[in-house]
Amino acid sequence: MTLEEARQDIDKIDNELKTLFFERMKVSAKIAEIKKETGDEIYKPDREKIVIERLSQGVDEDVREEYQAFVKSIMEISRNYQFKKISEKN
Repeated sequence: MTLEEARQDIDKIDNELKTLFFERMKVSAKIAEIKKETGDEIYKPDREKIVIERLSQGVDEDVREEYQAFVKSIMEISRNYQFKKISEKN
């Protein structure tokens, strides 16, 4: 594989991640609405820990730490988006 071919693979993956990111943000906005209606907390560290542990099962040791950082980052972005969506409606 050449560097150019590897970069093309990365570009394809990045486009897929972009699509999934926007889908996740749509669902995060819905979750924010539900949490606002029910008075539920946006940040639930115990739930996030459980999700990270579940998603990390079967992940190769070589990349587990990076994968967990990736998941934590996505969760933080989603959480901040939920806070933003709730504050916009006030």
